[in-house]
Amino acid sequence: MHTKFLAPRFLGLAPLLLLALLGCSPKSDSTTAETPAAPAVAGAAAPAAPEKAAEPTPAPAADHLNAKLQTYINCYNKLDERAHRTITRYSSWVKDMKSGPTGTEKVVYGLYSISSEDVTACVAEFAQAAALRPALPELDSAGKAYMVALTAMDKLVADAYTYYDRDNYKDDKFAKGKAIHGPLAAGFESFSQASTAFSKALDVENDNLLAAQLAQIEKTQGRKLPYYQMALMAKAKGLSEVLGDETFDAAVAAPRLQAYEAMADEAMAFVKPIKDGVPHGWSSFERTAEEFRKASKERFRRVRDKVPYSDGERMMLKPGSGWMVEGSSEKLIKAYNDLVNASNAM
Repeated sequence: MHTKFLAPRFLGLAPLLLLALLGCSPKSDSTTAETPAAPAVAGAAAPAAPEKAAEPTPAPAADHLNAKLQTYINCYNKLDERAHRTITRYSSWVKDMKSGPTGTEKVVYGLYSISSEDVTACVAEFAQAAALRPALPELDSAGKAYMVALTAMDKLVADAYTYYDRDNYKDDKFAKGKAIHGPLAAGFESFSQASTAFSKALDVENDNLLAAQLAQIEKTQGRKLPYYQMALMAKAKGLSEVLGDETFDAAVAAPRLQAYEAMADEAMAFVKPIKDGVPHGWSSFERTAEEFRKASKERFRRVRDKVPYSDGERMMLKPGSGWMVEGSSEKLIKAYNDLVNASNAM
């Protein structure tokens, strides 16, 4: 069972959420690396008294809260980036989003499809999540509004996608393209607002749960792999939230960068002498954690030292290529999202 982080949203890049490690039961405290304990069997006789006290079973309310957040976040990760990428795709060639296409564009990229099947499935999953207790009125309400806006946008996008994918604008001289632009742009705006509100509400609840889980893991298991993975991702999230802004106070960012580096060093030092029992995927996680460290330091130095972008770098600062520019926020968020994916894959 996992809890997820919300990455910052900026420059049209959709954030990813991270699964944390709660729900994995450790071996005894003398064991260096942890493996899941066997699940309990309903109706089975109680086992003999263990040598050490078993880890407390999470309260049902905590289980439901975790399940609620995971449902929301799974759908968010599945759909939000797609939705934002189609907005970016469309606005990359429609130069004036207020007036729409002119019909004289030399390049017409159309837009990306989302996934009507996934949207429909997530509508049902969101309803189930909202029904779980404890109720979280702000988050549940924001989630409902999010799916309403996304469903409406998906219908508009599906129609527009077909129109542009079939090059129908070449037959009607952009008549439909001009007609559908207004509703499409309004749908983009409504979704963007709903997405921001939902991600913020989800972030608050996720951070609260994460803090409680991290404290519980450290108390019951000590500083072992589950703790280090969760703690390192918490530090990475806090750091990315500051460094992702176009401008930031270096005095505020510096302690977060130092905290991330210290946690990364501690985690790597813990794993280094372990020969057996390291979870599958840890080496990839460790590698991406180091890449995130480098991207963070590049970003911090560029803003701290007020290093301007060169003309060549400015030409690359756009969706799809901005991540290649040293010290850019695009490179930072890509490194963070890669870290999220590596952690989720473990």
